[in-house]
Amino acid sequence: MRFSLLSSVALACLSSGAAFAQDAEERRTPDSEVERIVVTSSILGATTQEIAGAAGIVDARHIEEDLAGSLADTISHEPGVSSTYFGPAASRPVIRGLGSDRVRVLVNGVGLIDASTASPDHAVATEALEAERIEILRGPAAIAYGGGAIGGVVNVIDGRVPERAPDGPVEGRVYTGATSVDSGHQLAGRIRTSVGPFVFHLEGLTRSADDYDIPGFAESARLRALEHADDSAPAMARDEDDDHESFGVVENTHLDFETGSLGGSWVGDWGFVGLAYKSAEASYGLPGHAHEEEEAPFPFASDEEDEVPPSIEMTQNRWDFRGDIDLPQGSPFTRVRFALGVAQYKHAEIEDGAVGTLFTNDGWEGRVEIRHRPIGNVIGAFGLQSQYRDFSALGDEAFIVPVETTDRGVFLVERYDAGTWGVEGGLRADHREIESIAGNRDFTTWSASGSVFVSPGDGRFVSLTGAITERAPTDIELFADGPHLATQSYERGNPALQPERAYSIDLTGRLERDLWGAEASIFRADYDGFIGLFATGGVEEGLPVFAYRQADASLWGFDGRVTRQIGYRWGWDFSAEGTFEFVRGEVDSGGNLPRIPPLSLSGVLEAERDWVAASVEVTWAAEQDEVTANELPTDSYTLVDAQLVFTPVPVDGLRVIVQGRNLTDEDARLHTSFLKDQVPLPGRNFRVALSYSF
Repeated sequence: MRFSLLSSVALACLSSGAAFAQDAEERRTPDSEVERIVVTSSILGATTQEIAGAAGIVDARHIEEDLAGSLADTISHEPGVSSTYFGPAASRPVIRGLGSDRVRVLVNGVGLIDASTASPDHAVATEALEAERIEILRGPAAIAYGGGAIGGVVNVIDGRVPERAPDGPVEGRVYTGATSVDSGHQLAGRIRTSVGPFVFHLEGLTRSADDYDIPGFAESARLRALEHADDSAPAMARDEDDDHESFGVVENTHLDFETGSLGGSWVGDWGFVGLAYKSAEASYGLPGHAHEEEEAPFPFASDEEDEVPPSIEMTQNRWDFRGDIDLPQGSPFTRVRFALGVAQYKHAEIEDGAVGTLFTNDGWEGRVEIRHRPIGNVIGAFGLQSQYRDFSALGDEAFIVPVETTDRGVFLVERYDAGTWGVEGGLRADHREIESIAGNRDFTTWSASGSVFVSPGDGRFVSLTGAITERAPTDIELFADGPHLATQSYERGNPALQPERAYSIDLTGRLERDLWGAEASIFRADYDGFIGLFATGGVEEGLPVFAYRQADASLWGFDGRVTRQIGYRWGWDFSAEGTFEFVRGEVDSGGNLPRIPPLSLSGVLEAERDWVAASVEVTWAAEQDEVTANELPTDSYTLVDAQLVFTPVPVDGLRVIVQGRNLTDEDARLHTSFLKDQVPLPGRNFRVALSYSF
């Protein structure tokens, strides 16, 4: 994908926007309406006010305002959501302390077909700016999406396959932005038009950045103190050479991403059927990566000074075929929705200017959902889901042999709604087959969930959901055997692993009044045979050995959001919002689960008048000292952000965003990151962005 193509898309959007600006209507949905839109990830088409369990939607306007590098970093403002933060290029979402293969990241309801679950230094193959909205299901979603969603779902709705015709002859959006902390630039454009019943969609995106600035040392004070310990300290906790210590910048965090896509659909009153193609290329540095055979220091630390810093070159080519069709009267079914994604993915890890390891993942995923006609007050749907992947890693960091994985699942969801109360239940069966030269395994897993909800009116809704969910082991958990330098460990799989089972409960309440809005959840999940990577105490190839094994464990906590319309003061319309989240993860036999996020609170005060909105946000994260072996505590931090958004009246659809982030230049580190003691969050950052919708 060349920048010339991306520039052409943006120029086409700008020129079309100028031509039709006079007729374009405002397409940014007010907050009150956004909260009521359908959550497509729910299967039954429930809104955020009706869905049993915790759910959230981030619309295009908030994506632009919260944009922060990767997809996971952009949505980390949502309650209960954090990220694995392996620098600004590679991050996956963490929901309520769970990540990797326990949180599914989807595009329009099907998987990404990338390598992001294999290692935290592998980027997710989708960009936040590609999304029209992002749907987040917090808590078990295995009934709809399989055991890989035992912790939750992040579903990116990107519109590449158009679902509707444009309101006018042409519609689209252009976004461009710049950041000071990393000399970053972003440019994205999309345009949609129709010819008769056929709708066409074209879009492109590019973002680039240099190494980003920080207020102090890249290594945390705790890690530096450990490295500078005297000779009585453990050998792998010492660093014999302090000259490498990076100050004021996190080295090797540069990035360059480009994507482009073209899609088309046949759209009518009956629904739509369409096809889209996407190509993505990425190049980014790997901070804190080690590529030597010498003894490593403290796990998650690196003292190498490579002549050429390691990096990743990634490409993905993907086809998507989707449809949503209303069925004729007289049929026992009302609607069928289907999606199929087929992708070829590869990335090369470049060491000293040459390819050190090549990862490939070729595969497909498809699903079909069919809704039956209401039976009294009962609505429901059933479906099929299947996926296949051919994954291989060849080279220096090939910690797993080539492997083929096939998953098949069937599910059923039913809901009885009497108006002021109701019940919902679901069942799912899955079968997984894993084939490799290291061995073959197959698993059959079952999941079930049930909810009771009351909705007495006046904007009140309360649901209690219980679920029994099973997740089969992954290929890496079974067959890994080799150095995994992203986690600074030697990983050893366990071919004898059995499916883990979670017994979970979630109590969620929502309130919406004229001036108040709130959603809060209390949750707990008890795991039989939780599959984790635990230290063995051994050392191999200079790295501490971690082995996959099973242990009973539990996670519990709470999260939510409160909003308040304060009213008019001094000509400004004031409002406030607060979010909170807490999760605790423990192994039943003693000890803590690793990388569990700490208690965090945030508050936003916003004032709006005419064509300008101003806001200040303060985020506080507590110290995390509930740690596991080979894990250092993480200090508390406070971040202060400020924002101005201008919507000039003469230019309909134009928004200018001016932000200051981390204004106090705080040293902040995410405990959910493998590299939190080497890679802090960016320092003080000023951002300017322009968005134009037409």
